[in-house]
Amino acid sequence: MAEYLGYSAAYRGFNSNPTIHREKPSHPPTTSPFLSGRSNSSHARHQSSAGVRHAALTDTSSSAMSTSTTANSSNSNASSDTNQSPLIKRNGRLFLRDSHYPLPCDFPELNRQCLRSLMLMRVFGAPFCAPYFEDGAPRRVCEVACGSGLWSTACNDYFDHSERPSFIGLDIVPLAPDLQKQGLNWQFVQHDLRKTWPFPDNYFDFVFIKDASFARSAPDMQSFPLIEPLRILRSGGVMEIWDSDYIIRTLLPNPVAARGTSEDEREQAVNTATYMVSAATPWTKAQNQYIRDYNSWMQKALDKRNLTGTPCAFLSMVMNLVSDSFSDMGGRRIAIPFSEVRWEKGPNNSNPKALNADQLALRRTAMTTFIQMIESLEPVLLESSGLGQDEWDRWWAAMTSDLISNKGTTNGEALEVGAWWAKKK
Repeated sequence: MAEYLGYSAAYRGFNSNPTIHREKPSHPPTTSPFLSGRSNSSHARHQSSAGVRHAALTDTSSSAMSTSTTANSSNSNASSDTNQSPLIKRNGRLFLRDSHYPLPCDFPELNRQCLRSLMLMRVFGAPFCAPYFEDGAPRRVCEVACGSGLWSTACNDYFDHSERPSFIGLDIVPLAPDLQKQGLNWQFVQHDLRKTWPFPDNYFDFVFIKDASFARSAPDMQSFPLIEPLRILRSGGVMEIWDSDYIIRTLLPNPVAARGTSEDEREQAVNTATYMVSAATPWTKAQNQYIRDYNSWMQKALDKRNLTGTPCAFLSMVMNLVSDSFSDMGGRRIAIPFSEVRWEKGPNNSNPKALNADQLALRRTAMTTFIQMIESLEPVLLESSGLGQDEWDRWWAAMTSDLISNKGTTNGEALEVGAWWAKKK
């Protein structure tokens, strides 16, 4: 599959050390949740260099700000169970009401997820990994947990203009703009993903799911694995899932490429300075003390909610549970270090080389989205850590300084991401 470079410019804005913008819980964010520039001119430079990312997110925010808790009637349908707002404010952030879902559903978190999506498109080389669309685009596509609809926009742009599919975005909160104004054949459906999805059986040609591992508890996923995506997917249709691990590990020196990987996948890993993950990949626990603190608090919070902190391993297992439903399956797991790593330049490295600007920016983006996630999880982590607000604020300041300014991840702490795809029988 040809490398997808449409959004690669989005990472050049993170070559220098960013300052993570963090508002006090009692005040909603009033500036970009990505970066708080050291000055207005610095912030402007980040926005200019981010190019497509800034344009996409500005359009998303400006359009979605006019949308309250019900979807725009011109391009969306709301399920009957969403008459009451599904959101409630906690610590100045908007969370799902009556849900174990630990992340907020507001614009700062939406922007973080958009940046993570752009990063993964660069890592994987395209808006999807499934090798089944070389002869033509799917007709009906469902983006599950669509958020801003950024993936649908990227997927639409990826295909030839003469064969653009129709897209339906599904989510519990209507934050997506009216993408019809951007030329997409698009419809948004507001719905609680924990309930039966409002689509007929065998309807879609392509179902794409990203970062939805928190939507249902781990026991539910094991008992009823992928029951709704499989139901709405037609025979011969394609399902693809992207997710990232929430518990951080340290990558040990000289990981070898996973067996069975293609030449294109190996080339993409080299170009992005990322590492393909397999059962033989050498890992150890996080070495950075602040990431170890986070891991401990996060695991405690997830255990309380029956959620998994390692979706990459969990989804590999889930896909195996439903393998009889598919005629073909595949997957990729990738490790993205948060920074330059000591052993990459060491004497024991068989192929040491300096990272280029794009590779460094990609790692900085992984770091940025990780720190933003900790910010989004503040109410949850505050509870599981047992810290008071002042103690938390001191920990936060020390953590961001260590990770961003003091090169605290040079031992090899990395973000683990994965993609899994399959064709239904």
